[in-house]
Amino acid sequence: MKTPITILTAAIGLAAFAGRAQLFIAGVQIGTRPGAFAPEEFDSSKSGRRAVTWFRHAGDPAWGDSRTDYVDRFSVVKPVDGDAAGRPLLVVLHWRGAGWPGKGVDMQTELADDKDRVFSAPDDFYILNLDDIRDYNVLLNRTHDQYWWGATPLYAGPTVADVPRLVKGETPCEKRVLASIEWTIERYGIDRDRVYLCGNSMGGQAAEAIGLNHGEIFAAVNANVPATVWFAAARLGFVNADGSPRVDTKGGPTAEPPFLVEWSGVDDKWSRDREVMLAGLRRRHWAHIVLWGDYGHCGLVSEARRKNDLVEKFDWLALRRNEAYPVFTEASCDDAFPWPFAVFEPKRASFSGWKGDIESAKMKIAEGAKSVGQVNAFFRWRVIADTDREFAIELRLASPGELATERFAPPERATATVGVRRIQSPAIAGAKRLAWSFGDRSGTVERDESGTLAIPGLELAREPRVLKLATAVR
Repeated sequence: MKTPITILTAAIGLAAFAGRAQLFIAGVQIGTRPGAFAPEEFDSSKSGRRAVTWFRHAGDPAWGDSRTDYVDRFSVVKPVDGDAAGRPLLVVLHWRGAGWPGKGVDMQTELADDKDRVFSAPDDFYILNLDDIRDYNVLLNRTHDQYWWGATPLYAGPTVADVPRLVKGETPCEKRVLASIEWTIERYGIDRDRVYLCGNSMGGQAAEAIGLNHGEIFAAVNANVPATVWFAAARLGFVNADGSPRVDTKGGPTAEPPFLVEWSGVDDKWSRDREVMLAGLRRRHWAHIVLWGDYGHCGLVSEARRKNDLVEKFDWLALRRNEAYPVFTEASCDDAFPWPFAVFEPKRASFSGWKGDIESAKMKIAEGAKSVGQVNAFFRWRVIADTDREFAIELRLASPGELATERFAPPERATATVGVRRIQSPAIAGAKRLAWSFGDRSGTVERDESGTLAIPGLELAREPRVLKLATAVR
């Protein structure tokens, strides 16, 4: 019987761990006050070889939140060799485990030096662990309107019913996340061209929703088993207010989106509706690598690789915000997408009056799809030139040895529609019409209404071939 625990938690606002906890009784806050965003240091700890500093802050009325009389916190995990300016930053959004004390930002901070996690980072990185919990209070977590990183107050996550609100723009939680990142960048002198965002489960869906909207901040985004699709689909303009697909390519982010890596489980009830996300990415020609396997709602890289050994084989943390990257769609080497699922006989759990999760369900993947697969995982590239006179990028297919895969047979050749984003040359990036050449093929291409380049039918091989772009003369 869970009722006594719930009552105790609601009554005293059960704190996280003793060293980083504050007690909240009858709405009294300890140590902070409402007002402008001004985090204060309040604790330190260790994560493996790394030092950790903890900060807390009150809500900022400028975020438009329904209430600002709460305390939030975050941790900054230092590089192994200590503080130094000009380092990269990995921002981490935690899973829903934060519904219970110690299972969210605390746990992910303690695991920051664990190399088997999607939120681990190379030794020279700073790691910013943000918190979705409020006042360390379990009951409040399940009822405030900025739960699920701003997506919904529902314990079971966002649904189509949340879309009309989410399509309107930034949520207060999103503004808090961005303010925390900017504050951290300034305090530690972070390299602004190497800021990355990742999340697991609840944090994965928020990483897509928030991260892909802010290409002016993030170099790349990694979403591990993102739970539900509607927050991202709404915020990115992939769907209309009623949840139907938005077929035009207008709207959405104003900056070039970050590169996305995503991996989901085909036997994971949280991954239903992933086809909505992939369809939006393809329509907009946004760069993505999508992997799947029958590893469930898995957060361990080693466990996922037992089913799909391409997981985390692409070095997404080597991408830079100030460097161009290619976009591949309609590739002949893509596997058939296993979504939409046929979901039937779902069993829904109940949590003391809150709408509960689908606890279990019988599912069937899309006809013709495999339980293990990939989209765009075989492509590799290198920028050669990015000047006002010419842009050149080397494109190729990865070799079997490079991928170290036993489950896939990387192709020797493949065709794809190819575009390029984040070109740094103002002359080429701003040109409506461009001349292109690739091997023995050449032609001209015009940007679509959203400014996107897409050259269909290019053939790639394991041997590098160079795609060149230059301003076209009519």
